[in-house]
Amino acid sequence: MFSLNFITTVRSFSQNKLHFSLSIMGLSLGMAIVILMGGFIHNELSFERDQPNVNSHYRLVMHAQENNNEYILTTPRAYEQLVDIAGVEDVFYFFKTQMASDDKVAVEQNTFQLLANYAVTPNITQLVNIDVLAGSLQDAILVPENIALSRTEAMRLFGSRIDFKTIVGQTIRLLSNDRSITVAAVFEDLPVNSHFYFESLMSFAPYQNIGGNVAHTYIGLSAEADKISIATAVTKVFKQIWQWENIYYRLQAIEDIHLGPNFAQDMKVGGAMSSVMICALMSALLLLISCVNYVNFTVAQSANRAKEVGVRKALGASKRQLITQFMSESIWLAWLALVVACVFVDLALPFFNQLIGRPILFTGWHEVIWQLVALATAVGVISGGYPSFYMANFNAKAILSGDFKQGKQGVWIRKTLLLVQITLSISLLIGAVTLAKQLAFLQSLPVNYGKSQQLVINDMPASTLYSDQQFAFFDELQQIPGVIASTAMDFYITQSTNAGIFIEDKQDPSNPLSMSLGGVSGNVVAALDLQLLAGRDFSVAHASDWYSKETNQASIIVPESALSILGFSDAQSAISQAVTFTAGPVSRATGIIVGVVKDIKVGPVNYQGAPVVFVCGLGIGGSYSLVVKVADPSAQTIQKTLAKFIRARLNITPVTISSLKDNYQALYQEQQRLAEVVRIGSLISIALILIGVFGLTGFIVKQRQKEVAIRKVLGASRISIVNSLAKEFLLLIFFGCLIAWPLSYFTLAEWLSGFNEHVRQSIWVYIVAALVVAWITWLTVASVAFKAASTRPSLILRYE
Repeated sequence: MFSLNFITTVRSFSQNKLHFSLSIMGLSLGMAIVILMGGFIHNELSFERDQPNVNSHYRLVMHAQENNNEYILTTPRAYEQLVDIAGVEDVFYFFKTQMASDDKVAVEQNTFQLLANYAVTPNITQLVNIDVLAGSLQDAILVPENIALSRTEAMRLFGSRIDFKTIVGQTIRLLSNDRSITVAAVFEDLPVNSHFYFESLMSFAPYQNIGGNVAHTYIGLSAEADKISIATAVTKVFKQIWQWENIYYRLQAIEDIHLGPNFAQDMKVGGAMSSVMICALMSALLLLISCVNYVNFTVAQSANRAKEVGVRKALGASKRQLITQFMSESIWLAWLALVVACVFVDLALPFFNQLIGRPILFTGWHEVIWQLVALATAVGVISGGYPSFYMANFNAKAILSGDFKQGKQGVWIRKTLLLVQITLSISLLIGAVTLAKQLAFLQSLPVNYGKSQQLVINDMPASTLYSDQQFAFFDELQQIPGVIASTAMDFYITQSTNAGIFIEDKQDPSNPLSMSLGGVSGNVVAALDLQLLAGRDFSVAHASDWYSKETNQASIIVPESALSILGFSDAQSAISQAVTFTAGPVSRATGIIVGVVKDIKVGPVNYQGAPVVFVCGLGIGGSYSLVVKVADPSAQTIQKTLAKFIRARLNITPVTISSLKDNYQALYQEQQRLAEVVRIGSLISIALILIGVFGLTGFIVKQRQKEVAIRKVLGASRISIVNSLAKEFLLLIFFGCLIAWPLSYFTLAEWLSGFNEHVRQSIWVYIVAALVVAWITWLTVASVAFKAASTRPSLILRYE
């Protein structure tokens, strides 16, 4: 029986080559999308699943009620209070040492920047799986003079061909304090499906009393712990430390971190649950469209197999046997389409990995073969179910007597399914355009600093930028042809500030005003194109601008939004006024206001950060960068000259120069990837519809060829005949718009409401999406119908 069904299937495919080819193309494309998207979704949901005791570990996240922002760094000074909370079994700290020094090291004669060096508590292996390749990890994180390197970091510092065992015991010299540290261990690179990212580890002991919110804090809970009561207790601890009232802490499970909110201080950029949901929905819709194509093709071709059904029924075949035969054909076709889909996946995987920004963990087809077979079988059953029952119910007597008519049921089924396809495609197209518009809108919102002419050099040494050498350094830098202005910064403007500044409230000295600190050098207004409302820029001509330890005084530039908070009626009235501030190790310093600027937006535009106060010559943030405004940022000459100058002047290798505009656009890379995925998905959906329309048009033209010939004899033009055949498809597009438009509107309105700033939906997007689908559909119909309309009527009617 099995072999007979197989032979019948092969004969059916060979007799209906167009139907077979279009079905294979549609189903394989749909399954390829599902395989790729399934790999992406599985990868996104697999983060931290293999970490030890993952169900009991949480990250502390602070929520500020004043601006609804959240922060993930806390102070290590809370350790004793946290471990005393009932239900808390472990406290883990990660401190990025670059916040305390510039992490520049020397290995023999070569200098390097440690990429991601963290000081960690000794219990780290209870939180993160670390595979040690050589040495002792505990020796590295217990002894302050030791360090552990990842495989990649060890090869970068000591060479790619060195034996890891020989690296253990080697020394690295920290340039900031000329201190030697010993490599005590080498560990395997962390897996890509983890939000943890560090390339080297050191002891946390030297930093356990460091002030400020500077450390990633995780806690381990007992099995019976109440998370709500522990979050309340944690909030109480930090309120006592900082004397802050409008905050509360929540516990974020570590397996939820990757798909949760992204923070500027995250170890690496995470994903988004919305992206996972959209990709899952889109892949399901595209597979549905593929299955609908097969159903349409099979129902349309069913009249060609009516005699086969009649003869088999006359010879005693039961309805069950016929259903089994037709279902077997559908499943065989789906299995064959699966093979083609796997070829598509192999070809598209490199591009897809680049598109989503992270590699899919895939080691071979053998690991997923049974899941793929199950997918293909399900596709075969779903797409072949209705056609099998439909054809098995044909009336044998009507078929064999020549009175068989397919009836209107099959026509309405085809039109309904095609309507579903058209509706989904129009909706996807509208979504793709709206998502792209929202992304462009976010990137165009004013941040009140320049991006187009600014070049950024990160990981700069604070010892040069904020020491007595800085005057000569910036003077030499200014002499480079093409350089307009430059400034040092102790934070990355596209991420976040690293320190706070507390300005004494003259009316209530016990309640200081909390803002963000921007420790910069001279010419910050000119270098960043800040909008100066009153006063002047920091300048070398005013030596008193720079912070002086002797006088405990510096010049400051305040943002416009701080004027009313500080008690000034307008920008001009604030100039030359003095305020008292505390920032990091500096206590009760005097700040002389020399300028007022428009508030800048640090990080993404939807991040409501505190106003930034610029202090001249006071760098305490830990992440130091150099911003250089140039005449032509795209010129390779200026970048090469800058890199050469930095290498020669500061002995830094390598020197990485980026565009501030590119850094800003990178903030929205997840949204950009999502927009690109939706755009490609909408194009694929249109391609699948074209496959369906092409196949159905060929069937309709074949059925109506006599009608076409008679109309030509009566004088009808070819264009009128084409339009007549295309009319029913265009009518379906009209009804598809009636369904797709309100569906898309309410769905997109809900999605856009998640942004503080968003575009308004435009009726033109909806109209253009419908016109695009209509125009492409008409062209597809015309490509098939025009040939029929051009055939001489005598060739069709000569036997009538």
